[in-house]
Amino acid sequence: MRAIVRNTARSAAFLSILAAFASADAHDDVLETLTKMAAALTEVNGDGVASNSANVAAFMSAVSKNMPDYDTLKNNVTALVNNAEISSSIETLNEETAGEAYKIDLDWLLEIRSLEQDGPLVRRREVVHCELRQEQNGKNKNKPRWKIVALKPLDFFAPPSLAK
Repeated sequence: MRAIVRNTARSAAFLSILAAFASADAHDDVLETLTKMAAALTEVNGDGVASNSANVAAFMSAVSKNMPDYDTLKNNVTALVNNAEISSSIETLNEETAGEAYKIDLDWLLEIRSLEQDGPLVRRREVVHCELRQEQNGKNKNKPRWKIVALKPLDFFAPPSLAK
């Protein structure tokens, strides 16, 4: 009987360790996904000019095409990068796992500068709530990728009025 209890305790400890590693891997993978997403808004090519279509594609690659309001988000981000120079940064505030979902709150800062000479600068800072789930990657079916399935507020990524 003691051997069974000892083996069960070892198994439980081993599973706890595996769960901790899996959680750490999920954390790292989710942060990598979100960091790339934020960086996509800021990216410029070798000439110092933003590649707007590439920026939108890189940003949206982190978002599930099944997310409600996917098209609204894509249209907002497209208009945002087409009309302004963007600086974007994120900081993690809170995160939790709930079943297969990974929920994370980000302190997201956007600095949006008009492309016009001496145009205005708009600063936005807000808590952005993200929920991610793993989805099969089209390129590598063996390694699912974390994708955003819910994002609030969507209007955080809408273009501001940059009129003087």
